[in-house]
Amino acid sequence: MREARIAAHRFQYRVIDNCAVVRPGGACDEERTQALAKFVSSPLISANHLILDLSQADYVETPGFRWLLRHVNDLESRGKTLTVVGLSPSVERAFKLLRLEKVIDVAKDVPEALERIHGKKEAAVA
Repeated sequence: MREARIAAHRFQYRVIDNCAVVRPGGACDEERTQALAKFVSSPLISANHLILDLSQADYVETPGFRWLLRHVNDLESRGKTLTVVGLSPSVERAFKLLRLEKVIDVAKDVPEALERIHGKKEAAVA
């Protein structure tokens, strides 16, 4: 994976088959969430599908969940998708309590997310 830096925050990323995989590390607090928002809006991440890999995130605070909800709606309005992968048990519990899995696609890991995304494209063509 490549690494990018926004202010003091580092993000790992790669683009695979029109899918941008972004992996923030550490705590997804308000400051890191703002940096993440800038990063995924940059020309560097111009893929049609965003896979947000939270496997290296220590935890996600409320601003992170709010950003996810706003971002999924923004992406969908532009014909793009968001899939979140690598949820820790505590983040997964928060997702379920907030019922985010009803709005945001959640997969176990990046390979599963890629399979779902490419499966959806094939189903749309058939």
